[in-house]
Amino acid sequence: MGLFGRKFKASRVTTLANLAISRIAILRNQHQVRCSLAHSDVIQLLHLGRQEDALHRVEHVIKEQNTLDALAMMEIYCHLLIDKRVLIKTKGECPEELAEAISSLIFAASRWGEFPELHELREIFTSRYGNEFAAQCVDLRNNCSVHPKMIPKLSKRHTGSGKRRNMLNDIAAHCGVTLCAEDEETSDIIIEVKVNSKEECAQDEEGGTEAASVILLEDSQIV
Repeated sequence: MGLFGRKFKASRVTTLANLAISRIAILRNQHQVRCSLAHSDVIQLLHLGRQEDALHRVEHVIKEQNTLDALAMMEIYCHLLIDKRVLIKTKGECPEELAEAISSLIFAASRWGEFPELHELREIFTSRYGNEFAAQCVDLRNNCSVHPKMIPKLSKRHTGSGKRRNMLNDIAAHCGVTLCAEDEETSDIIIEVKVNSKEECAQDEEGGTEAASVILLEDSQIV
C-alpha cells in the first residue's frame, strides 16, 4: 500500500487525466505546426540543391513526429485511466489492466518538461504504488510495463543517419527531387580506394626493392 493509503482519491486521477487530455490537444497543435514547418524547410532545401542541409533539417521532422506519436499514446492512456478509474480506486497494487498505461505515463513524465498534470499523475502513482514501482518505470528495469514504442519516441539521442536518409528519400520522392549519391557511402568508397592505393604502392615499392636487390646481386656476381 502506498503513502496515500485510504486517503487516496481516484477522482483526482480522473480530473488530472481529463486536464492532461486538454493539454495534449494544445501540445499536438504546437508540434504539428513545428513538424509542418520543418517538413517545408526540407523540401525547400532539396529544391535548392542543399542536400546536406536538408539531411540535417530532416532530424527535426523526425523529432516532431516522434513527439506527436508519444502524445497520441499518452492521450489513449489518459482515456484508459478514466474508463478504468474503479480499478485504481479499489486495488492497492497497480492493476494489471492498467500496468502499461500507468508505467508509460510515469516514464513519459520523467522525460517531459512542462507538463504539470502529467507530473502530478506520476507523483500520485508513485505514492500509490511505491517508489520502487516508479523507479522501474523511469529506469526501464526488467519487467517494467512501459510500452516499447514509447521509449524511442521520447529519446534525446540523435536520430541515426540511416533513418534520416530514409526520411529524406521519402520526402524527396514525394516532391519529385532526385537525390545525389549518398555522401557517406561515397566517402567510404574513396577511403577504400585510397587505402587500396596505398597498399598497392607499398607492394610495388617492396617489389621494386626486391627487384633492385636481385639486379645488384647479379651485378656483383658478374664482377
